[in-house]
Amino acid sequence: MNSLIDFDGVGEVLVNLTNKLADAAGWIANRQTPYKIAVDTYIEEIKRSNLDSLTKACLISNAKKIIKEYSNQNEIFAIATESICETAKPNMVENDWVSQFMDKAKLISDREFQLIWGRILAEECNCPNSIPKMLLHILEQMDKNDATAFSLICSFAVWMKDDENKIEYYPIIDSLQLEKFYGLGLTLNALVDLQALGLIEMSFDDGSYCYFSEDKKKRVVINYYDHTYELPEGMSTCSVGNIVFTKAGQALCKAIIVEEQKGFWENECLPIWEKEVKIFLLEQSKEKKNEQ
Repeated sequence: MNSLIDFDGVGEVLVNLTNKLADAAGWIANRQTPYKIAVDTYIEEIKRSNLDSLTKACLISNAKKIIKEYSNQNEIFAIATESICETAKPNMVENDWVSQFMDKAKLISDREFQLIWGRILAEECNCPNSIPKMLLHILEQMDKNDATAFSLICSFAVWMKDDENKIEYYPIIDSLQLEKFYGLGLTLNALVDLQALGLIEMSFDDGSYCYFSEDKKKRVVINYYDHTYELPEGMSTCSVGNIVFTKAGQALCKAIIVEEQKGFWENECLPIWEKEVKIFLLEQSKEKKNEQ
């Protein structure tokens, strides 16, 4: 199915996206305000019809519902077009994924959540099969408190590349010092809710930093915005806190935009790894002495 919209200057990618939405979900993009078009045409036609008042009321009510749902989808589509890359491959996205996405997107009217859904759509187009269907179900269940708490966790997450050169995010949050996050809105109850949703996993025990990131590369580089820290050669494990993202949590973290937490890298992250590096180098030195 060909797009009904002429996207002047936006390239083939967005045309492919509109074609995918049309083929998979029967949805056609429109640059004009959906409500204005509907009022000028369909609803006015109902009003001018010879139907009785009750039937007219039912039809207009149903029309307004459909218009609202379409408008929600249209807003999310517009947001997605702002984040989609020139190398995106929307034609490679599974039709079932698109169908489920659009079916849920029609109910998202809150602007904050529309931003999230729009970026999720763009991310799946940019990297097909990167957004699991489970995340669509999770997003449907989330409220604003969940979104705020998860965004906060993401702002405390560093990232590294795995053996396949893919980026993986790791929150640096110590359960023994959780009270420092309370003022920011991250409470134990909030974490429990996010775990119940399936976005994170927690392991709170007697020791802090019970999760570890392990990389088999010769050099492990930890990143946080413009900051980087390189582990010594041969050191493939570093502590990353008591919380890790699930597959759905990883996908959502990669899709949303959060701001850097000032002082977090210097005051929280570096002391942890510098201590571990010191221990690692000391053990390496002892091993070399024993070999001599």
